[in-house]
Amino acid sequence: MQSHLFQTGQTELHGSLVALNSMQARLREAHASGLVEVRINPTRQIMIVYANGALTGSYLLENETSRPFHVAELTTLWGGAPFSVSMVPLPDRAGRAIWLVVESQKREEFEIHSTVEWTKRLEAWKEEGFSGAVEIASKSLQGFAAIHNGNLLDAESVFFNGQMFENSLPPEFDTQETWKVTSYSPSQTSHSWKCLALRSSAAPWAEGILNRYESLAGQRFLQVTSKEVGILLEPWQWKINLDQGRITDKHFFASTEATAHAYRALFMALGTQMNFVIGGSLTLRIMTEIFEELEKKQRSVLEAHRLIPAAFSN
Repeated sequence: MQSHLFQTGQTELHGSLVALNSMQARLREAHASGLVEVRINPTRQIMIVYANGALTGSYLLENETSRPFHVAELTTLWGGAPFSVSMVPLPDRAGRAIWLVVESQKREEFEIHSTVEWTKRLEAWKEEGFSGAVEIASKSLQGFAAIHNGNLLDAESVFFNGQMFENSLPPEFDTQETWKVTSYSPSQTSHSWKCLALRSSAAPWAEGILNRYESLAGQRFLQVTSKEVGILLEPWQWKINLDQGRITDKHFFASTEATAHAYRALFMALGTQMNFVIGGSLTLRIMTEIFEELEKKQRSVLEAHRLIPAAFSN
């Protein structure tokens, strides 16, 4: 992984275990998302990922591979030589995207020199049905994205332009720069990819329910219901918003259990508010019909966490 992001954070070139612990404590106490990098040598680094103050995992990146790593093993790898420690707070979307990368294995690496080349690459991934993570780096930028069945997931893309993060990759290629692109094959058993699968299944279900509800109750009731659901979820301070029938999930959850808990609360609140307006029978019917319209894999993911129609309607 390229190191553009750490240029905006704090680095101690002659790091110590004290500095490492201090940087982690700062992320925990601030309930912040971010990365801590321990660079032991040019080819070996440890990446520690935090999601809103919770540790999601530690990973050893070496020889173009990544594996889970316990920080207690650091003293064994260290050997007493100086190492650098860096810490950078991140927006939740960036933290999620990087978590996908460190829990994947490198697949291929290539360069892009024009918008045409990039478009052709996207078309090739779509034809192939590729699913995985992508990292893009140049002299001035670093971007991350997730691809599912060849489709670029806009909600999972993030782009660091050297000063700030944007929630998309650049629409046009800068002819003055070369993109170094690395694709990664996912581990479907990893927590990061399970979280992606869960939110990519729950959000479409919720949006389908809201759209059907609007067709029956009208836009005014949709707005009121969305507002009430938002109020009910507010104490948890999750970065999940309902607006005009759309679900925007920008929150970085540290586990599939935490992700499932959030969506369980969302569907419970949504079912309760819909019951008040259209009754329990019609609420159950809408939830069930939209659930059955989802892809089989999406239904399986939701069922594994008991996110099913019968659980959220009276």
